[in-house]
Amino acid sequence: MTNALTPQNLTANTVPNIDLDQIQGDVLIGLQKLAEQFLFFQIKDVAGFKTMLRKQIAHRITTTRTVQEREFHLRDHKDQGNTTPLPNIGVNLAFTAGGIGKLMPATNNGTTLGDASFAAGAKGQAKSLGDPVDAAGNPTTWVPQFLNAAIDGVFLITGGTDAGVNTEANKLLGILGTTVAVSFQENGDVRPGLEKGHEHFGWLDGVSQPGIKGLTMPFPGQRLLDPGLFAFGYGPTANPPLPWMKNGSFMVFRRLKQLVPEFDDYLESQAQTLGMDSVLLGARLVGRWKSGAPIELTPSQDDSTMGPDPQRNNNFDFSDDQGERRCPFGAHIRKTNPRADFGLPNNAGLDPQTTAVDPHRIMRAGIPFGPEVSVAEAANGTTATDRGLMFVCYQTSIPNQFEFVQIKWANNPGFIFGKRHPDGSPVVTGFDPIIGQNATPPRVRTTDEPVPNYPIGNVRSTLNEPNDFIVPTAAGYFFVPSIEALTNELST
Repeated sequence: MTNALTPQNLTANTVPNIDLDQIQGDVLIGLQKLAEQFLFFQIKDVAGFKTMLRKQIAHRITTTRTVQEREFHLRDHKDQGNTTPLPNIGVNLAFTAGGIGKLMPATNNGTTLGDASFAAGAKGQAKSLGDPVDAAGNPTTWVPQFLNAAIDGVFLITGGTDAGVNTEANKLLGILGTTVAVSFQENGDVRPGLEKGHEHFGWLDGVSQPGIKGLTMPFPGQRLLDPGLFAFGYGPTANPPLPWMKNGSFMVFRRLKQLVPEFDDYLESQAQTLGMDSVLLGARLVGRWKSGAPIELTPSQDDSTMGPDPQRNNNFDFSDDQGERRCPFGAHIRKTNPRADFGLPNNAGLDPQTTAVDPHRIMRAGIPFGPEVSVAEAANGTTATDRGLMFVCYQTSIPNQFEFVQIKWANNPGFIFGKRHPDGSPVVTGFDPIIGQNATPPRVRTTDEPVPNYPIGNVRSTLNEPNDFIVPTAAGYFFVPSIEALTNELST
């Protein structure tokens, strides 16, 4: 979550280059959401769909400007002591390569948008991501409704309640009528009570989002990145492959099933084997305590006041922990954001964070789905009902951002090259213990240094994960057009 500028500072002079009225609202800031429906559809009547898109759908799309204004309203609402959720219905719309091809045949099914992974689609890229696939490369763990469906687009519908979100979804379907057919739909919800903001394994989520230059007043430690990494038309993407792609973004969707009881039991059993506390083991695998406090700053025990405090929970890098005494190189947050791990500034004076890490960052906007773990599931240590994360991220290059992080970092046992432990032995980081996918059967993953060496220990340890505790069960690659593109190029 970003720390937005105040209304007084949000002027044309402050953000002269970011068109807040054209970029869809989930891309840079994130639609306000306590509930969200993902409504995947197939376009059955192209001409009819274009008419409805131009006349009745495009103006219902929630912009970044609206999302920004709602942030101010929510802040005031909370400051006044109100706890009732505001409706804040939001609607965003994105298309697969096939959907773009139907609306604009000249794009050759999306290939002219300049992103090979988008054109290939998430199903076509599943094998390269290390996901479970059959001999033909088809995903083997996807839900049948999604695997067998033709998907041209998706509506993201957000709000304060499931009832409000579902009502808006039905309105959209009523407007579109027979021009579309529903392929798959599912709701996600923020977890209840004290678990609000936490994913189903229990960790506070979304802590280390990048900020946007010209839009975000950063928290301590938050990187300010060029908006062109997330929306076309700025900085490095000032000249997109097609002019109408300006203010658009590529979106990656992944439905990630989390085997929570199994993961909890695994932590307990492995902690006993390693002779350590299971809570500490979990923290070292993630790189944070469940509260959100980073183990780089508080390596021995949780600081529950630091975890939810954006002024403190992200103000660190790993430059002074090259012996990984505080945080293992293989920890999830270090694998996916290796802050200052790639050496000193080069001869040109360029910061390696700027050149080796920042270009691969993504903007995340997911939400949990599924019920809380039942008493029976916890007692049996077995998942009986699907739950997990509807993962969503935005970028202007799927290969260089989402796929790079997943393939080159999370799935790469070599990850950090040339590093050595304090005792001189080489570092082999292993797989990301949370989201890593080992494509080689039997898919066993290893992670280096689960046992703490803080402050001066030299114990070498390796953790084996024989099972995947996160299972990809659906995925899609989409393009999120600007409001102008929805109104004109895609609907005429």
